[in-house]
Amino acid sequence: MSRRRRHDERAHGPAAVSALRPGGRLAFSTLAHHLCGAPAHPAVQHTEIGARTPDGEAVGMRCWVLQEQVWAKLLDEVGFTRISTQTLPGGTGPRAADALLVTAFRTDRSAA
Repeated sequence: MSRRRRHDERAHGPAAVSALRPGGRLAFSTLAHHLCGAPAHPAVQHTEIGARTPDGEAVGMRCWVLQEQVWAKLLDEVGFTRISTQTLPGGTGPRAADALLVTAFRTDRSAA
């Protein structure tokens, strides 16, 4: 049995909006660039990153390493406002990477 589940990644945005009350804040972090140093993707495209399960099995982990404006566009399309991003510097080491902190708010569009 495969550990990979098929799902529509674009369904997460509307689910996040509906899970928050008006005025609620969404906050998440992701990689600001790939671990190899390559820049983030300029379009919605996942990256498979090698990982290991607790029992040592090698698996691929789907990661969304997207440019700031791509995240902003995706969140805006599903109804978030006041979207902001902040790059947090990574540490040192062979796999160190900067993190991208993304925040957005749910507004009540029916009141607009």
